[in-house]
Amino acid sequence: MGRGRLMEAQKQAVIEQVEAHRGQGRPVAEVLGNIGVARSSYYRWKKGQQEKNARGPSSYEITIEERKLIDEVKEQHPQYRHRRVQGVLQQRGVYLSASVIYGHLKQRGQIEPYERRAAPWKSPRYEVWQRNLMWGSDWTKLSVGGVRWYLLTVIDFFSRWVIAWEVVPTVHAGTIKAIYQAGLYHQGISIHSDKKPELRVDRGSPNTSGITQDFFEALGAELSFARVRRPTDNALTERFYGTVKQEEIYLVGNYPDEISAREEIGRYMERYHHQRPHQSVMNFTPAHVHDVNNKSKLLAELNEMKRKTREKRKAYWEQTRYRGSTRSEGGCPDKGQGRSVDPGTYPKLCV
Repeated sequence: MGRGRLMEAQKQAVIEQVEAHRGQGRPVAEVLGNIGVARSSYYRWKKGQQEKNARGPSSYEITIEERKLIDEVKEQHPQYRHRRVQGVLQQRGVYLSASVIYGHLKQRGQIEPYERRAAPWKSPRYEVWQRNLMWGSDWTKLSVGGVRWYLLTVIDFFSRWVIAWEVVPTVHAGTIKAIYQAGLYHQGISIHSDKKPELRVDRGSPNTSGITQDFFEALGAELSFARVRRPTDNALTERFYGTVKQEEIYLVGNYPDEISAREEIGRYMERYHHQRPHQSVMNFTPAHVHDVNNKSKLLAELNEMKRKTREKRKAYWEQTRYRGSTRSEGGCPDKGQGRSVDPGTYPKLCV
């Protein structure tokens, strides 16, 4: 039988099967071996059954009527598990503990594996295989001179390169238009190009305004809205803000003025692009990924690094073992075999 604890009905079936074969003259050990049950388990079950029969029914054992009530609720609501069955019975004025209901359903083999449905927003609704196919835009708060300002960015979903960014006192439709146009300019994409990056944004008023939507429609670019309360639809942008807050904005706390904010954040962007390894792009930098612009080439580059590291490590240990073996023979590496010396003379030194 399969591994795991057996239900009472299964234990009873094993006992009855063994007794039936035993009546035909077959040894108990042979029968138990065929069905995969240990002799110790069999005799423990049998002893427990005998003790239970000797004690008789417990005053706390659920009655036949209570069992029927459980079965009735389970038949009406087959998707309900024991705790919800307990709630239905409680609404009817009958209290049975969840453990009692669980034990009854388990005896009847009605305990299904519990698996929660996967949230549909766990998987993002995009797949990007090269740069400038999809960008994400959003803004976050920062303090400039004790006043609330905003960091507005456009990030490439393939390379995590920040295409364009700006520090602004307020965000409106005009800033959304300007930041997208700046991104096109920095990437050398003409406004007359037929292939412009899709821009993924949330449903904030600057993004949903008629001015913004008319601008993208006239430009021939797609403005893609994330679903309500689905941050994973713009997860890469949200993740970038988590990073820049922890590594820059929260460290500074308050920028003295607008110029200082742009200079400090500009230096951070330089480090982020060219020095900081990014785990989601195989620990390459965004600048390198944006420049290579090919997942297969990046993976080949990473595998080549792994191969060279393994070969170098292998050569190191082979050389180490060789040196160890020559020393044990009394010689020195690259010096030939050692010669015997008279007692009392200085030992041969390896230099």
